[in-house]
Amino acid sequence: MGKDYIKIENIDIWARVGVLKHERITGQLFKLDVVLWSDFDSCVEEDDLSQTIDYSILVDLIRSHAERFSCYTIEKYSNVIINLLIESFNPDRIKIILMKCHPPINGFNGNVSITRFYKK
Repeated sequence: MGKDYIKIENIDIWARVGVLKHERITGQLFKLDVVLWSDFDSCVEEDDLSQTIDYSILVDLIRSHAERFSCYTIEKYSNVIINLLIESFNPDRIKIILMKCHPPINGFNGNVSITRFYKK
């Protein structure tokens, strides 16, 4: 299993996730951090983008998926993101932090996040 990882931080996602109906219709801002463990030795040797995790593709993939997906909980959405990353990049391990920015809770101005892990 690869000891090296690539970390992509602070991905802005407009996603339709929430208990309230308007959250699932209009959406809201989420932030996502992704850490993917993989074997990067081939890329290091060849300097070949096709032998690594292209993070520009990863960001576009997550954002485009969010445009056509809706659910009630960040738990469900975080699981969907992990499965998307597994299918697309086949990493050895994954860590994501999915943050719902300013959820609609009266008198609350903070954020809510979930941290999820995956290991082959």
